Amino acid sequence: MTTQASTLAEIGKGKRFQVLAGAILVQLVLGTVYGYSIFWEPLTSNIFPPVITEEQQAAQLAAGTPADVVIVVRDAVAVKMEIAKQQGILKYAFSICILSFAAVMVIAGRVQDIKGPRVPAIIGGLLIGSGFIYAGLMTNAIVFYLAHAIFAGVVTVLILMVFHAFFGHLGEESVIVRYAPMGIMTTCIVAGIMMGNQYVGKLAEIDRLLLLWGTIGFMAGAGTGFAYVCPIAALVKWFPEHKGLVSGIAVAGFGMGAYLFSQKWGALGYIGKQGIFPFFIMHGIVCIVVVTAGALLLCNPPSAAPLTDRTVQNSTWQETLKDPAFYLLWLMFFSGAVAGLMVIGIIKVFAGEQLVAAASEAGRKLSASETNALMLKGAAAVGLLAIFNAVGRIFWGFISDRIGRTATFVAMFLLQAGIMFFLAGMKTEAALSIGAALVGFNFGGNFALFPSATADLFGAKNLGANYGWVFTSYGIAGVVGIAAGNFAKVLTDSYAAAFTMAAVLCLLSAGLAIILQVMHKNKER
Repeated sequence: MTTQASTLAEIGKGKRFQVLAGAILVQLVLGTVYGYSIFWEPLTSNIFPPVITEEQQAAQLAAGTPADVVIVVRDAVAVKMEIAKQQGILKYAFSICILSFAAVMVIAGRVQDIKGPRVPAIIGGLLIGSGFIYAGLMTNAIVFYLAHAIFAGVVTVLILMVFHAFFGHLGEESVIVRYAPMGIMTTCIVAGIMMGNQYVGKLAEIDRLLLLWGTIGFMAGAGTGFAYVCPIAALVKWFPEHKGLVSGIAVAGFGMGAYLFSQKWGALGYIGKQGIFPFFIMHGIVCIVVVTAGALLLCNPPSAAPLTDRTVQNSTWQETLKDPAFYLLWLMFFSGAVAGLMVIGIIKVFAGEQLVAAASEAGRKLSASETNALMLKGAAAVGLLAIFNAVGRIFWGFISDRIGRTATFVAMFLLQAGIMFFLAGMKTEAALSIGAALVGFNFGGNFALFPSATADLFGAKNLGANYGWVFTSYGIAGVVGIAAGNFAKVLTDSYAAAFTMAAVLCLLSAGLAIILQVMHKNKER
């Protein structure tokens, strides 16, 4: 054990493991973002009108029981395509969540570096919880204004924080600093009232979609961004000799949270029995309570402790953005995130469709109940991906502390590329289970390796801000990955082209990892 680690162990005593426990608790809730695939089916039936064939419409008219509002298409194939299109629109809530997650991390990382981990983590919990509670209240006009006031307040605070970040240095005597915040608050209040009146009058399909994107999309993503970096930055400072391992353990909570959310909390019949909107409200309350509890356990090491590795220069975020190594790291994270997010967003539906397609190719004529049973088996793939997502975070983090970041990056990217090349051809339960597990296993490694690599390259002192900028690649990847998957599915009725693109990106990133190592060694000389 080095002098630095010994000093931290002596000063902190049991504090280090208290911080570790708090980090895992916070990440368990944040990981629910990877369980969003369980939302699409119930939300489709709650937001869009039913889709029926022309034959079904004729039968309803003949029986004298026509539905009030329906979408009529030609045949069963067209029904499937229309529902896929509807779910594709809903999935943009996931893309917005990821984009908001990454964008807000830039601000949150800076706040964490200045204020410590507790404040931004608590803000994050309140944002996530408020977003889900607000989404759950979207059909209740009586309480809408109360929920909308929370939403308007959150948006106002976020805008004011961004304003302060860019214009706070001008001082209180500046006209902009003195009057602009009042204008921002007034605009948000007026816009909130106008949107509220439109809601109470009539809530159209587009209104529900926008509300969904703004709540479980933007608000939940912003909350995740605020809270996510806090445990990681604190742990890297408490455990400087085991950056990969402790980062992996902390963010393993994120992966395990996705499993508990999709398989235990969301899939145990609560949504089916109580409905999707009551589920959102209950989940929002859980988010606020658990994240706040975990945040209260977080803290940085005492100021007397040596927080950073003296052999690494502690770069500010401005210096980091001028370093070519940052852009290689950014592109590598983008590639790994595209592959994982593309699959995470569709794994339940994709696995079910693959099983149905295999049965049809074998000559089986499936009844509606048999088709539904096969589609439901896709939920098992969601659970496996989530479990191995958590396992991969610990495994790759531990290995990287032993064999080095570069060798670990290369191994992880090559394995992910191989899986993505063959995933579209997997049509058995066993193959799909293995495929989902390995995608999650490799994807999880990103979240242990990249914060550790960021600390290796740019120091731990400003890790919150620096990793926030690296993490913007994840937000872009969320949009690109989901859009590429939807685009390929609509054009070819298959995800094969999108999976192949992701595989090629992973292969290129294995090469970038080697280039990054060469650049880093040359910089040290």
